[in-house]
Amino acid sequence: MRYCLFLLLLVLTNVVNSQLVITGKVIDENDKPLAAVSVRMIKKGTGTITNNSGSFSLNIPHTISPDTLLISFLGYEQKKISTEEMKGRGMLLIKMAQKMEIMQEVVIKPVDPVALINSAIDHIPANYYHKPHISKGFYRIDTKKGGEHIMLSEAVFDIYNYGYAQKKDNAFRLVKMRFIEDEKALHGLDLGIKPKEIYRDDIVKEISASDLLSKKGLKNHRFKLNRIINYNGTDAWEISFDQKDGIKESLYSGKIYIAVNSFAIIAIQQARSEKGIAYAKFGDVATRTMLKLVGIDIDILKESSLVTYQHYGEKWILSNVKSNYILNFKSDKRFYDFPANIKTDYVVTGIDTAGIREFSGKEIMGNSKVIEFHNTGGEKDFWNGYNIILADFNSDSIAKQIMARNEFHNLKKQIVPLLKKFPVDKGARIDSILSFYYQKSAFNGTVLIKNNGKIILQKGYGVSDKEKKIPATDTTQYRIGSLTKSFTSLVVQQLASENKLALTDPVGKFIPQYVHKNITLEQLLTHTSGIPNYTNNLDYLLAITTQDLRLKDVIFRFCSDTLEFKPGSEFHYSNSGYTVLAAVIENVTGKTYGQVLSERIFDPLKMRQTAFGLDSINSKGYWLDNRETIYKIKNFAGAGGISSTVNDLLKWDEALYTSELLSQQQLLQVFVPRFAYDDWDAYYGYGWMIDKKLFNQSKKHVLVYHPGTDLGYYSMFVRQPDENNLIIMLSNSGDFPRFDMTDLILDILN
Repeated sequence: MRYCLFLLLLVLTNVVNSQLVITGKVIDENDKPLAAVSVRMIKKGTGTITNNSGSFSLNIPHTISPDTLLISFLGYEQKKISTEEMKGRGMLLIKMAQKMEIMQEVVIKPVDPVALINSAIDHIPANYYHKPHISKGFYRIDTKKGGEHIMLSEAVFDIYNYGYAQKKDNAFRLVKMRFIEDEKALHGLDLGIKPKEIYRDDIVKEISASDLLSKKGLKNHRFKLNRIINYNGTDAWEISFDQKDGIKESLYSGKIYIAVNSFAIIAIQQARSEKGIAYAKFGDVATRTMLKLVGIDIDILKESSLVTYQHYGEKWILSNVKSNYILNFKSDKRFYDFPANIKTDYVVTGIDTAGIREFSGKEIMGNSKVIEFHNTGGEKDFWNGYNIILADFNSDSIAKQIMARNEFHNLKKQIVPLLKKFPVDKGARIDSILSFYYQKSAFNGTVLIKNNGKIILQKGYGVSDKEKKIPATDTTQYRIGSLTKSFTSLVVQQLASENKLALTDPVGKFIPQYVHKNITLEQLLTHTSGIPNYTNNLDYLLAITTQDLRLKDVIFRFCSDTLEFKPGSEFHYSNSGYTVLAAVIENVTGKTYGQVLSERIFDPLKMRQTAFGLDSINSKGYWLDNRETIYKIKNFAGAGGISSTVNDLLKWDEALYTSELLSQQQLLQVFVPRFAYDDWDAYYGYGWMIDKKLFNQSKKHVLVYHPGTDLGYYSMFVRQPDENNLIIMLSNSGDFPRFDMTDLILDILN
C-alpha cells in the first residue's frame, strides 16, 4: 500500500554560550503535532524526541566537527540536515514529502517468529555497541491525579555502560535533578525510580530480566509474524505477541520489530495483557510485604511502554523509552482510594566513547538508591544548557503550584491546635479560620456559610481589585468555572421534563453531523462518553481561548477526536462533553446557551448579578500574583463561563429545595451517584459530585458539591441537604486550600 503525507519541520537555530541551539516543531499534513519523533545528530549521538506538541530543543557544542541532524519517525522517510545548513540560517521551514511503503504479509515461506527472536538475541554481541561507553540521559516522571499534576521528577544523568556484550552492571552518575510532590494528594507516599530500574528499560541489555524475552518469557507468550515494515528507515519484521491462555500471572501483549538485514531488535512496544492484568502485582515481594504491614494496597490498572533503539555508527544503542502506568492507591486505615496516571519519558541524549574512564566511587550512586531522594534544586530555567525532552506543560508553573498546595496543607496542620482557642459561636469560629487563611495569603475572596437554613457568615476577605484596592464583598462577582456544569445539567433535566429530549437520546438526534452521534446525553452528563477533554490538549486550548468561535465550531474542531473508551464503560472527566451538551441545548431551544440560562434559571430566581460569558465583571482575577489573561469565555459554554456572587448562589441553593425550577422528584435524580470519580474519592451524578471519603463528615452525612476553576478564579460550592447547610467560597486570586477549609468548616457546622 502506498500513500503520500507531508511532514513540516520548523527549525530555529541560535548560538548560545558556544552552543548551537536547535529548536523546532514537527507536525503532519493536517498541522497536527507529531510526538516522540527522534531528533538526533548522526555522528555524536546527541539527541532528543519531540513532546506531545511536536516541539524539541537540542544543544550542540559549537566546536563540534561537522555533523548531520537526523529526523526519523515511524511512517515517514528520514530527513537529514547538516549543521552547516543550520548555522546562521535563523528560522528554517522545511516541508518533506512523505511516502511509506508497507510490504505485503510474509507469504514467501513460513518463518518461525520465536526462531527469529532467538536469532536476534544471538546477534546481540554483533549488533549492539559492545565497547565501554557513557550514555547521557534525561528522564521526566509526571504523575497526575485527575487533571492535576501531583508529582514532577526530572533528572539528567550519565550511565557507564560496559557494553552490550558484557554482563557487568552499569554504573550511574547523577548530574542534576529536581523533584517535587503534592504531599497531601499523595498521602505521604513517595514515588521514585532507582538506577537499576532505568537499566531494565534497556531490554536488549537486560534480556535475562525481561518478562518477555527471557527463556521463560518466550515460553509464556504466543508470537505471530505479521509482515515486513519500514520502521524509522529500517526494513523490519513485525512480530505481534500476547501471553498464552491459562497462565495465572500478568504478562504482556504488543509488537517486536527486528531488522531484516541484521537481526537487530530495533523496537519493542508492549502493554499488560488483558488476559493477565488481574494478576498484576506492584513491586517485589519485599515491597509488597512492607505495604501490607502499613495497610496500603497498590494495584496496577494499566501499564504500557515503547522502547526504541538507534544507530550509533554501524551498531545499535538505546534511543528512548516512553512508559505509562495507571496505579490505584488504597488504604482503609488512612481513608483514601484513588488512581494516579504516571507517565515517564526517558531519552538518551548523547554518547561518549573517546577518552572515557570508569566513574570514581564518589561519583557513583548505588543502583538501589532512589534518585528522587537526591534533589539538587529547583530554580527557574533549571535545565538551561542541558538536552532534555521539552515538557508538555510549564514545569516551572507546575512546581510553583505544587509548592503552594504543600504550603496550604501545612496550614491545616498549623490551625488544628489553634481551634480550641477560637470562639465557640459557629459563625465567629469559621470567621477565625477564614481570617487565618487570609492572613497567611492563602485565600482572597468572599464566603457565605449557612447552618440549619440560616446564614451565619457572609463576608469578604481581601480585595476584588488589587490595583484599585476595592474590598471583596457579598456583591463581588466571580467566575465560577466548572460549577457551571450543575446549571447545564439542570437545563437538560428541564428539557427532559418537557419531553423535548430524553437522557437516553443519542447526540445525533440533535446534531446529525456530529461524528460521535451514538453517544447518549446521559453519558455526556456523567463524563462517561469517552470524548477526550479539550482542556488537556494545549493546541486546542490555545485556539479555544484566543479565537472567536461559534459553538458548533468548538464541538466539530475540538470535541470530535477519537474516543478514549467505549461510551458508558469508564469515567473520565471531560469539559468537551458538557460543551456538546450546550450545543444540544441550543439546537433544542433555538436560543443561545446564555439566553437559555437567563430565561430558565437566572431571571426566575432573580439572580441579577449572574450571567454567562461576561467579558467584564466587577472584580479582577489573579494567577500567581499576576493579572490573569483575558480569553474567549463563551467558547467554554456548558463546561464553564458563568459569573456570579455568593448572594445569587444562595438563591440557587435555596431553589434546589423547592420545585420552582424542577420537581423535587426529578431533582433528586440529579444527586444520585452514577459513576465513581476516584480521582477525588467521590461519585458523579448529573453535574454534581457526591463525596465518599474526602471530607470527614461524609461518614455521617451526604455531601454534594462542585468545585470550579477558571484561570485566577477558584470556587467551592458544598451542600449538606439533611441539615440545610451550605458553604460557598469564591476566590479571585488563584487556587486556595478549598478542600481543607471545607473539611474544617463542615466539622464546625456539624
